[in-house]
Amino acid sequence: MMRIHAVNLLIALLIAGLLTFGLVSIDSNAMKGTIGVGAFAFLASTLALAIGVSFEGGRVGVNVRMLSLLFFAGDLVLNLIFAYAAFAQSTYVVCCGILFLLYVLLAQALYTARQ
Repeated sequence: MMRIHAVNLLIALLIAGLLTFGLVSIDSNAMKGTIGVGAFAFLASTLALAIGVSFEGGRVGVNVRMLSLLFFAGDLVLNLIFAYAAFAQSTYVVCCGILFLLYVLLAQALYTARQ
């Protein structure tokens, strides 16, 4: 069972928003709208599960938190690469979409695993 901590969740969303603002504000970023939406969705969801939610099972909670922090860091690096480099918008959507779906699949598998 998951329990949402409202203050921690709000802090996670605000941190994700500030990081997204920083990514969009980079001068060489040609896809400001796309990176803004994609980065916020990915960063907010991973950081929300990492610090905004607690889990009843100790092992499940640690595994989901570590997975979330790993994907948070990976997505931050990926968004920085796309903000500085001149890739096509479709490349960004496909890469981040596959990475996000992989994250959801692994998080769901960890959450439903009976340990």
